[in-house]
Amino acid sequence: MTTTVMPDDPGVAVAPIRRDPYIDNIKGLLIVLVVLGHMVGQTVGSSPGGRTIYTFIYLCHMPAFVMLSGMLSATELTGRRAASLIRDLLAPYLVFQLLYMGFYTAMDKPMPWTANMILSPIYHLWFLPALFIWRMLAPLFAHLRGAVVIAIVVSLSAGTASVLGHALSLDRVAGMLPFFVLGVWLGRGRLAYRPSPPVRLTAIAVLIAAAPIAYLVASRLSNLWVYWNRIYQRLGVEVTEGVLIRLGLMAVGLAMTWAIMMLAPRRHTFLTGWGANSMYPYLLHGFVVLAFQRSPLDKQVDNIPALLVLIAAVLALVWITASRPVVWALRPLVSPPVGWLLRDAAPAKKHQSTPTAPPAAT
Repeated sequence: MTTTVMPDDPGVAVAPIRRDPYIDNIKGLLIVLVVLGHMVGQTVGSSPGGRTIYTFIYLCHMPAFVMLSGMLSATELTGRRAASLIRDLLAPYLVFQLLYMGFYTAMDKPMPWTANMILSPIYHLWFLPALFIWRMLAPLFAHLRGAVVIAIVVSLSAGTASVLGHALSLDRVAGMLPFFVLGVWLGRGRLAYRPSPPVRLTAIAVLIAAAPIAYLVASRLSNLWVYWNRIYQRLGVEVTEGVLIRLGLMAVGLAMTWAIMMLAPRRHTFLTGWGANSMYPYLLHGFVVLAFQRSPLDKQVDNIPALLVLIAAVLALVWITASRPVVWALRPLVSPPVGWLLRDAAPAKKHQSTPTAPPAAT
């Protein structure tokens, strides 16, 4: 599958470049963790080790997604890139926010069809408005001295700021900001690093060590900590303790993210296609998770074989929702036509003797 890097000047022709299977493999692995985390989250009261598995996934899957998004974000905001943010993030958010509101209503959980509700992301949709805001801020943090330190201070301070709410995911925008800013600071070029066998062994050791950490976090802290959207007071701790816990979670999340990136395969695998179409499983799996939550099946995952069946079902769900027929059929919803909403790009300059160089890929 290829993608074309478009320049700001439409008069400049650019050859298509191939997708990087390594990046798509990371995205494919992470989207599996997203779906698995949401499914296991419905069974934590019954499945063996469910709370530890759930915590292990949540310690790393969204920090990794956010950091990868930062590494792939453009550090200049042009008109064409602003238009792509509207097309790829805001438009599908609005479409699926309305679809999920209708789905909840159909499940006898009616929601108020108000502007407040539309601006308050349902369930997993929080990532779309959050990513829109992060990417709008990417040029600022790319040129700001001490950007990572500032982002950490913002995140730690967000734990004391009750003014940040659920609207447009502002609570998570601030809470997870360090992962995105670190990704911007590292840049896409760091993804070209090829780890040596000792580095890969270290990465495996990091993930193994994260298992008992996940058990300790699951047994001693509320699951709300790994959502990055609560103030310390509501989590039952004082500011100093809350700051230390959040710093610890940041460190664990970064270490696990590093390990995942070191271990992700660089050749084409079954994960590659899933990662290339990851927006589809991301947007669609919520319907299945919510239906699973309302069914009696979530209470049946109370033994190892049932847990393995659940994992297999998650893999099948990702495979189906990322498949070509589903992508073809649902493209108008996931990538709604919004050209009518956007201004046309400036016409190419006449008598231009030397074409401008295309910008970096976003």
